[in-house]
Amino acid sequence: MKKRKLVFAIYCMLVVVLSIGWYPETEKPTVRLDEMIIPIRKKAEQIMSLTENGRFCYQGIRESEEQERMSGTQEDEMARREVKTIIRYRIPINKSSRRILERIVEAEAGDQNVTGRQMVANVIINRIKSNHFPDTVKGVVFAHRQFSPISNGSYYRVSVSSLTKKAVEKALKEKDNTKGALYFMYRAGSDAGNIRWFDRDLKRLYEYGCHEFFK
Repeated sequence: MKKRKLVFAIYCMLVVVLSIGWYPETEKPTVRLDEMIIPIRKKAEQIMSLTENGRFCYQGIRESEEQERMSGTQEDEMARREVKTIIRYRIPINKSSRRILERIVEAEAGDQNVTGRQMVANVIINRIKSNHFPDTVKGVVFAHRQFSPISNGSYYRVSVSSLTKKAVEKALKEKDNTKGALYFMYRAGSDAGNIRWFDRDLKRLYEYGCHEFFK
């Protein structure tokens, strides 16, 4: 009976020792933390030390919290892009107004390079920003006797090219490249009366391609 009790006591001691972890004094496990050697006797203490060193787990952030934070970041990014879309153009413009601008640029400067077309678009934009002209694309383009393609009907017959779309996009996004011009003229295609008015009453700024620009 005593022998059984002794065996049982030894078994219990072994279970206790194995469950809490025991190491001889000469074989202490260690873990490096911020260039320091910390002796650890228990595996629980070792895991805790590694966790504090940032090498384990989520550091208390639930998965749902992480998803909420990512969702919020995405919403902030979408809002930032919407604001950028609103303010990136020099004038407020919708699809209809953009089509009008592209069509008049094609009709007036469809034989010019991208820069020449951009300048024609900028004249229209400058008029919209001026107090002396209508404040919409449609109002400027269809003003009485302002653009010959409206009078002769070529505005309605053109097909807008990719170069013209590119030029209009650049005019809407970039700074004015016309020195503030409000008028342009194709001298070889203008009548004598218009030419006299341009030369007499306006300030000539420069010539580019087949157009002269005035203000």
